Amino acid sequence: MQPEIIAYRHPATGTVTYLIIDPATFLCAIVDPVLDFDPQTQAVGTDFIEKIIADIRARDLGPTWILETGLHAGHLSAAGRLKYETGASVCIGAGVVQSLKRLAPALGEDMVDLEGWDFDKLAKHGEALPMGGLKIHALALASRLPGAVAYRLGDAIFTGDVLLAPGEGSGRCDIPGADAGKAFDDARKILSLPPQTRVLPGVCAATPCESTVAEQKASNIHLNDKVDRLDFIARRTAADALLPDPAIAGAALRIAVRAGKEPPDLGDGARFPPVDLAKLWN
Repeated sequence: MQPEIIAYRHPATGTVTYLIIDPATFLCAIVDPVLDFDPQTQAVGTDFIEKIIADIRARDLGPTWILETGLHAGHLSAAGRLKYETGASVCIGAGVVQSLKRLAPALGEDMVDLEGWDFDKLAKHGEALPMGGLKIHALALASRLPGAVAYRLGDAIFTGDVLLAPGEGSGRCDIPGADAGKAFDDARKILSLPPQTRVLPGVCAATPCESTVAEQKASNIHLNDKVDRLDFIARRTAADALLPDPAIAGAALRIAVRAGKEPPDLGDGARFPPVDLAKLWN
């Protein structure tokens, strides 16, 4: 039996949050939930995630997993809010411990458990997470900060920002922990799946976001079958050089290392102090 999948696109960041439903048991999982954030005022909002929570309650679903595809720099994770509201368990890749030990001190976040206990599940590569009659398989991604994973479920794979819609190509590789060569390797592993496999990216500039492995191999602008590893690295590097710095990366990473929980408001106006991204992973 295939899962029901509903996509919610966050307009400000382009992040796509997915609601996965087991039709037999009405258990569900949520992939990459998002908080609203105003980088000018540093105000955090919950309107986007509250709409998803309302849909879950309206259908009387049973939230089981909150699946993070990594420590995000492009959006603020709503995993903490979602866990508080639903009781679902927060999952990320087991390699996140390595990231926490390097990032948390660099960010000055001293209230982070460096062994990953703020997360409920640290999934190992290939591990299967049960959800009713379905199993969610974690695939470790080497091209992002350790702890990044794709999730395969039924005929679908949730790729985070490694493999995007065919017309958008791939995620940027100039953020902490990213590596263009390894991104190519990760993408080729995903593209070795059966041709009809549904590819569901974590970031999408415009709909439609979903594609298939066959469509990706034929027409992905960065990763089609005619592009080799060196060509991809050159294309990705050139594309990254034209992109603006990720404006919310510092705030996003501060929340990410806390398993989606917001840092305390100390009343000094510096809840999300600026971060020199270049120093975070060097």
